[in-house]
Amino acid sequence: MAISEFVLAAMLAFAKRIPDIWITGADQWKDSNLGQLSGRTLGLVGIGAIGTATAKRALAFDMEVVAYRRTGNPSPVKDVDIVSDIGDLLTVSDHLVIAAPATTATRHLIDASAFASMKQGVHLVNISRGALVDQDALVDALDSGRVAKATLDVTEPEPLTEGHRLYSHPRARISPHVSWSSPETLRRSMELFEENFRLYAASQPLNGLVDTAAGY
Repeated sequence: MAISEFVLAAMLAFAKRIPDIWITGADQWKDSNLGQLSGRTLGLVGIGAIGTATAKRALAFDMEVVAYRRTGNPSPVKDVDIVSDIGDLLTVSDHLVIAAPATTATRHLIDASAFASMKQGVHLVNISRGALVDQDALVDALDSGRVAKATLDVTEPEPLTEGHRLYSHPRARISPHVSWSSPETLRRSMELFEENFRLYAASQPLNGLVDTAAGY
């Protein structure tokens, strides 16, 4: 899944300090203290399709994976610990990935209180919806260093207003909601449309239905 690959790329870039370690001359040749993913803890806010794909890839890097799930249902992926209290997730995560849907219940789920509970130097990745994160509280957490880096593929609103503090913040990395992009995405979307068209014509249940009451 394209989004999970984007998440792994973001985490590797943070750990390996890419692109900061690239040099343009011999006078910049010096040692760097690089991190690693192995042994670090990935915290997933949500473990649906995106969270599941991300967990599988993170486990391949020998990461510890913990996921917050309000329902308390078991993990769809072996070796992923499930917690029903988000506080239990925030205190252990080295990389915190937001992969939950945007609903009235999840709006500003990551607020000032949540940031205060996070590990010092956490890397935040949001590939879900901007509404899940209180951006004013995020800027404060970036300023204090509580959040060492924020990789944001989504914001609120989209795009951010011109001159927003996050654009120029040295600890923020913003992409224009493109984590879904891959050569296979359009093909899979068309296949789903064609299959649902066939099912609809045959008066059969459709795939990928949205629960309007739940919001996703």
